[in-house]
Amino acid sequence: MKTFVARPRAIPAVASVVAAVTFPAIVGGTTYTLAAWAALCLLAAAIAVYDLATMLIPNRYTLGTLLVGVAEWLAVSGDPEALAVRAGGALLLGGALWLFDMFYERLRGQTGLGMGDIKLLGASALLVGISGTGVQIMLAASAALIFIALRAMRLRRPLRAAAKVPFGTFIAPALVIVWAWLPAAW
Repeated sequence: MKTFVARPRAIPAVASVVAAVTFPAIVGGTTYTLAAWAALCLLAAAIAVYDLATMLIPNRYTLGTLLVGVAEWLAVSGDPEALAVRAGGALLLGGALWLFDMFYERLRGQTGLGMGDIKLLGASALLVGISGTGVQIMLAASAALIFIALRAMRLRRPLRAAAKVPFGTFIAPALVIVWAWLPAAW
């Protein structure tokens, strides 16, 4: 796969698109929620652009997402016990995805998800819960399938089951969409 060349102006452009899609859902939110939303939009854009260019998700972006989630959770709900329960679920999800990837690699001889994707989904579970992460994965997978189909048509190549996909490019914006539009469910 020919990698995308990341341009410095790509991150603000992607952040603007994510912000435009999610802004109607967070209007009227608290100051903490608006600050968390802005940070998540920038982090999602940085992850999307970087993963598209390198097929890697830097730990610093995942850690930033995690810290925004913890800070926003404590500022808005102020319930550390509920946060601990949510963190336990995030660890369980991350562990389950890691085990799945390990078995998939033994079965197919290649990884299905990268560790960056697994860590980002674990951090996502802290923000939107395990059920929200399921919605996030469905949105991201749908967008990734469209991306792969369009790329195959553009390159005039058939679709391949073994095509490499920068899944973080789709997971990160999907996190912000689920977090903004479906907060009552979590």
